[in-house]
Amino acid sequence: MSVVALRVFIFSVLPLIIAAADMALDKSGRSRERRLEIFLLNLFGVGVTGSGIGGFFGHFFISDPVAESIGWPTGSPFQLEVLFANLAVGILGVVAMGRRDGFREATVIAVTVLGVGATIIHAMDVIQTGNLAPGNTLQNVRNLLKPALLIGFLAAIRRAERSGASEARTPAFRAWRRPRGRAAGLMTVSVATGFGIGFGIGQPAIGSFLGILVGATLMVLVIYSENDGRRTDPAP
Repeated sequence: MSVVALRVFIFSVLPLIIAAADMALDKSGRSRERRLEIFLLNLFGVGVTGSGIGGFFGHFFISDPVAESIGWPTGSPFQLEVLFANLAVGILGVVAMGRRDGFREATVIAVTVLGVGATIIHAMDVIQTGNLAPGNTLQNVRNLLKPALLIGFLAAIRRAERSGASEARTPAFRAWRRPRGRAAGLMTVSVATGFGIGFGIGQPAIGSFLGILVGATLMVLVIYSENDGRRTDPAP
């Protein structure tokens, strides 16, 4: 698997797999709003934060290999501009994980503009020069899929929140959500670190797999500890 294909999988498809596994293991997340929130936490975490901050480090520390994967000249200062755009989006993702207000819509707008804009530029380059490098073609799958998923899940949870039976503003929902946010954060750090270290040693797939494994273990421990604490709480 190429590095570009691996990035597409990790930062677009993997959040969906993590969320599905979370729901399969955790019986407390079966309501519609809770299922949607689990998907959004992982999309904002691994999908936005991991991708954004990972892009920042990539354009900063390994700018030449990144340019080569796109089929563009190395040494161009465009990467200094792009790395700060990626960092900004990554930071937005961190904040969006912790907030459930209009900040999420603002983050999705930023992700969408950056992703669609980049896809247009890459498509123009393909048409004008015939550049079919993976970073100029395959990367566009992630650029378009991630905004589409974010828009879909965010629109769905907003509709659910407008219903009379919504639990989104209840103390029980906030208590349930808190450890899931921590779990998504730990998974994001583990996956991004694993991919980064793996790329550095020339084994990105192995590093990513180990990062996913560590993140999944931490996620299970956090959620299990929270559920176990609920079971052992004395009755009022």
